[in-house]
Amino acid sequence: MKYYTFLLLSLIMISCNEKSVRINDSAGKLNDILVVVDSDNWDGQIGDSIRAVLARPIDGIVREEPMFTLNQVKPESFSGMLKKSRNYLFIQQSDSTGVAIRKDKYALPQLGVILRGPNTAAIAKAISDNANDIINIFNDSEIAEKQRLIGNIKLNTDGIADRFGIKINVPQAYRYAATDDPDFTWLRRDIVEGTMDIMIYEVPLEEITRDSTVVQDIVRVRDSIGSRKIPVDNGTFLTEPAFSPFVNETQIDGKFAFETKGTWYVKNKFMAGPFVNYAVYNEAKKNWLIIEGYVSAPNAEQRNYLFELEAILKSIEFVD
Repeated sequence: MKYYTFLLLSLIMISCNEKSVRINDSAGKLNDILVVVDSDNWDGQIGDSIRAVLARPIDGIVREEPMFTLNQVKPESFSGMLKKSRNYLFIQQSDSTGVAIRKDKYALPQLGVILRGPNTAAIAKAISDNANDIINIFNDSEIAEKQRLIGNIKLNTDGIADRFGIKINVPQAYRYAATDDPDFTWLRRDIVEGTMDIMIYEVPLEEITRDSTVVQDIVRVRDSIGSRKIPVDNGTFLTEPAFSPFVNETQIDGKFAFETKGTWYVKNKFMAGPFVNYAVYNEAKKNWLIIEGYVSAPNAEQRNYLFELEAILKSIEFVD
């Protein structure tokens, strides 16, 4: 579980006198955020700060795509159907500066982030100072919603549970692409523009070290496995050397993990795309569980495909 703290700002609690009008079934596409702010501020410093945080390019996608799609509306227009928006960011003028989170106030499920400040500069600074927390709050909420949708129609993954000791929620749209390798699971989903793929395997603990060489270790491991396990005609499945992957520490099912986002490519062929990789420390087995998703859709927008893979990979639970 993640805890979000706003160290530089005092938390402003929403007044108990405000009346909630709860409407079941929120609306809105995944990764869309309704920004409630007047047009002058949207076109000025506040809007620039919001876009710099929430519309920043996604790591690993070469052709820039924003993390979230932002739609602006004036405060006086935030009523009726717009109040059913699943995600909204509300900007308010106030004597003091603060950040608050509203959940399920007008619809279910719904997440609202309220930013208040006495002037334009204070609000813009609040957005910048709390950028990572705001991103994580919205991203975790969208991951949970995607996982809820995936849970409705799931692929049978009993074999994965038996082999790797994990439960994982995968949509039925995926199929098993490799069934004769007991140490490597490969799942594929055919899409109009190409494919979405998932790999699951394990490596010894010494293959990845928690020091300054972690990026090189993860690249070496995925290149070793990818080049041998992913068949490509007249090519080799590798990590794109021209773009250094982004590596962060995180947790999967409460276990320490490295999250790596980068670009794969096929040597000697014009094929490339984004990937998200988790190396999860499995204390029980004293090894690393590697779960990775990658997208091959060169002529399509890839954000939502990569997001689906992230939601699937983050759904894993370790079992006895």
